[in-house]
Amino acid sequence: MWHAIAEDGARVAIKILHLELVRSVDALTRFQREQEAIERLSHPNVVRALGNGTLADGRPFLVLEYLEGPSLREVLQERGSLPPAEMLAMFAPLCDALAVAHDAGLVHRDVKASNVILARGAGGDRPVLLDFGLVKLTDLEGPGLTSSRSMLGTPAAMAPEQMRGQPVDARTDVYALGLLAFHMLTGQPAFGGAPGVVQSYLQIHGARPRPSSKVDIDPAIDEPIGKALSPEPRDRFQSPRGLYEALRAVIHPEATSSSEVIAVYAEGPDVAAIAKVATDVGFTLAVEAPDSVLAVAPRAVVDVAAIRTALAAFATSRIALGVSTASIQGDVVDGDALDVEAWAPYPLLVGIWVADALK
Repeated sequence: MWHAIAEDGARVAIKILHLELVRSVDALTRFQREQEAIERLSHPNVVRALGNGTLADGRPFLVLEYLEGPSLREVLQERGSLPPAEMLAMFAPLCDALAVAHDAGLVHRDVKASNVILARGAGGDRPVLLDFGLVKLTDLEGPGLTSSRSMLGTPAAMAPEQMRGQPVDARTDVYALGLLAFHMLTGQPAFGGAPGVVQSYLQIHGARPRPSSKVDIDPAIDEPIGKALSPEPRDRFQSPRGLYEALRAVIHPEATSSSEVIAVYAEGPDVAAIAKVATDVGFTLAVEAPDSVLAVAPRAVVDVAAIRTALAAFATSRIALGVSTASIQGDVVDGDALDVEAWAPYPLLVGIWVADALK
């Protein structure tokens, strides 16, 4: 990485592909994908692309905003663990940046402390996500990246599906965020400093690490970290914002107030299956009985089209999908959403009723 002065006098960073890699199809593809990824995104916590080009010797280059400050890895090496409130304040914009990237069809695949810069500025340090060289463009058709290794990425920051060479999606980055949160809270990698092969085994088969076993913090924080680190993607939070909200609820429970939620209520013989579908996409069960179920999730983190499609398989049950308000603290739900008759018709007819606001 080189530093330079732009025509307007501003300092910029220039990233140039090494000459030895110019003939590598993989290296060129990664460089081009990184360029396309950061050009798609406009977020204060993602490094900005300012231009690109090719040198006379054939090496492509990217012009990026210049960021002055240490990496998060350097900060953790110096300080060790961060207090939960400080960790959460730093974590929130990174979750939002990745959520925006996912909405733009991008999966980062290499979220780790060394890829976060704490850029110094007048308003304080700004966490900025770097290095989209392993990004997956989910809307890209054509051959994928190959590697002389059996997998792409750093074992200590990889999800089990990456290690197995399986398809990746937003939940892959959620896993990496879980690893990052553990690292920030404890100052240590979640699965220790073991060699790559051992790392891979532990991440797939080992017990889920608990940050409260390493540092003196509220054990309630273990639950959202453990869920983010579930070996199976379906068992994780379905979005970075879902992970952030769960951490916020246990770190700042006094600040958790009612907010707008999507609510799913169902009656009939399929309630167990409906409950699983709902929790798989990030809902929290509020009420579960043998013949009925109610689940809610913050509206900001719900893919309404996805939940409607999933519920379509149960059209012979009586289902309501609506909007209400509730507070969610861990597995505890309170608020207006518990009064189903206030936001859904009664009695429910067979089929799926959807509130006008969600159509």
